[in-house]
Amino acid sequence: MIEMALALPIYFLLVYGVIQLSFVLFGFCNATYACRMAVRYAAVHGAGSTSACTSAQLKTIVMRYLWGAPSTGTTVNSTWTPDNNPGSTVTVSITIIYPTAIPFSSLSQVTVGTSDQAIILQ
Repeated sequence: MIEMALALPIYFLLVYGVIQLSFVLFGFCNATYACRMAVRYAAVHGAGSTSACTSAQLKTIVMRYLWGAPSTGTTVNSTWTPDNNPGSTVTVSITIIYPTAIPFSSLSQVTVGTSDQAIILQ
């Protein structure tokens, strides 16, 4: 029983930490997919199309794909180089700050980020 009393808290702490970090990894995979979808939308909806893409539309697309991400710690930036015309480059970057609650750890938050870019077609 003494061995169990010493080993069980450490085991539960490790399992809880793995679960917390798996949520962060799941969020990073969703952020990568959301970034890819937003860039694809922006590449097809440039200034030459009937409905030109805006930063607000890209943020709406990104937030649609971020399941479980904290909305207060999520930042979406989109830039067009040099402009929104065909042949230009669009870049979308996402930064998410996940709060963690791992006991006895100095890690209070984990920041993940991703970005993607494409050439505007229309």
